[in-house]
Amino acid sequence: MSNLFNQEFVPERHKLLDRRAESEYSFGKLLNSAHVLSAKRFGMEEKMRKKITATLLCGAMALGLLSGCGGAKDTGASDAGNAAAQTQEGETQTAAADTGDMVTVSLYIPTLAPYTDEAIMEVQDAVNAHLAENYGIQTKLVYIEIGNFDQSINLAMTTDELDVTCYFPENTPLATYVNNGQLLDITDRFNNASDELKNTFTEAEIKASSVDGRMYGLVRKYQYGGYEVAVMNRDIVEELEIDPVSITDMESLGEVLYQVHEAHPDIYALVPQSTNEISWAQPWVKRVGLTSFAYVNDLDSTEIQSVFETDAFREFCGYTNRWYQDGLIMQDAISNTQEGTSMVTAGAAFATLHNGDIDPLEELYPNTVTSGMLIEPKAAPSDLGNLQYGISTNSAHPDESFTLLSALYTDAELHTLLSFGIEGKHYVINEDGRADYPEGMTAETEPYGGFAATATYPNYLLNPVKVTATVDDYRAAVDEWSTRVKMPEVFGFYFDTSEYGDFVTAYKNLEEKYYEPLHTGSVALDDVLPDIKSELEAIGFYEVAEKMQAELDAWLAQ
Repeated sequence: MSNLFNQEFVPERHKLLDRRAESEYSFGKLLNSAHVLSAKRFGMEEKMRKKITATLLCGAMALGLLSGCGGAKDTGASDAGNAAAQTQEGETQTAAADTGDMVTVSLYIPTLAPYTDEAIMEVQDAVNAHLAENYGIQTKLVYIEIGNFDQSINLAMTTDELDVTCYFPENTPLATYVNNGQLLDITDRFNNASDELKNTFTEAEIKASSVDGRMYGLVRKYQYGGYEVAVMNRDIVEELEIDPVSITDMESLGEVLYQVHEAHPDIYALVPQSTNEISWAQPWVKRVGLTSFAYVNDLDSTEIQSVFETDAFREFCGYTNRWYQDGLIMQDAISNTQEGTSMVTAGAAFATLHNGDIDPLEELYPNTVTSGMLIEPKAAPSDLGNLQYGISTNSAHPDESFTLLSALYTDAELHTLLSFGIEGKHYVINEDGRADYPEGMTAETEPYGGFAATATYPNYLLNPVKVTATVDDYRAAVDEWSTRVKMPEVFGFYFDTSEYGDFVTAYKNLEEKYYEPLHTGSVALDDVLPDIKSELEAIGFYEVAEKMQAELDAWLAQ
């Protein structure tokens, strides 16, 4: 994938549906929708709906104090800062006595799981002891539920209360933060930083955190991009003596689907990957210029098009429509509510298309076998750098903030403490050297949610490997994976859509109307393409695409 929130990082009770392509996860959809993420590393596929609110944290936020809800177990919108403020009133004097006049910088982190105020304060005290000894600074941890995060940091950035923060460039483009003067230019500081920090990031990752050649943040370290395979029922593969490795494209997949349909007409030969989405990975490239409406045909293409007019989309939908008409694809695919892998493992379906990354899919889904690669590892323009950490322009302590920012990506002890909590209390290391819950504790009862949901922390590659992990060394696995992932030619290009709000909304509605019915094969592209082109013309798509093409051509020529 790069599955943005897969099981290694998201507790079962907080899984969110990883939309369209796992390798092209949309943080915008995460923040504005209530979806369910298919369980991977916890080996489950139970889904739940979690309603995400978009309400600011009332008056306390305006004062820069994002207070926790205060219960024994709150919903994740907790603020260690409120409790930290009580330090000044005498409730927690020990740390203050040891740190003297050290500068305190705030660190804003979005949550995917509940944290108690008590657990946050315990971790903050431990983090500050480490920071005091090694860096001569202190931090105030500010945890905000992810549904409120964007609005909260935008407000906090107008003050000097926020120093270091996570932010989501796919939801609010990096260039928007820069143009608004919200993020500090860290280029010179980064260039003068330790080799350890500079060597942490690839050239592509540095590019993803830059605007016009200047750096404004550091991307979260992760396995970006994904490939596509067919996940198939092992029993039927063995029964029909199918050679999985020989399935390397839609044509060879179709031959097998017809064979299975003839032998087992009572089950679905192919089902959507999730709900009504036939596949999360596609051969075409989406989100060109970090927009929601611009596509190119493949990794090497630079011609701006609507998805419906790309050759790759036409070819894919030609296959699915034929399979749908011949009864290979479930006839109610457009209204499906199930996970494809659940149906495949249960024997209700033979195959589902599925994206993957460093985790062996056959270990994640029992009684399955995977085909050869249908799509080689690739990433979308919005995939790399879709979560970053940076420094607010209004920070009163930019140097100390950069010290903390750097440590978050290079200091394994600090990052493990921040994300997993306190060893022996919030997690333990077993005899195999892997991290697990303490005896008697589960994802449902843990007081510090970071161990179950590390997805929003800067560099999980620094952490001990969990017992649920399917690889022995994530850093080595991710490094090897990164050498295989191909980036599109248009990676790094940004198109400002701030003047096109009505158009963006109109295109979104148009795509939602046609995309899934065509993608699942329920509707033939040739039957509706004339109508689609007329509607594209009516909303001004071709005029916007022409302007965008001119900017892209100029950018490529630089």
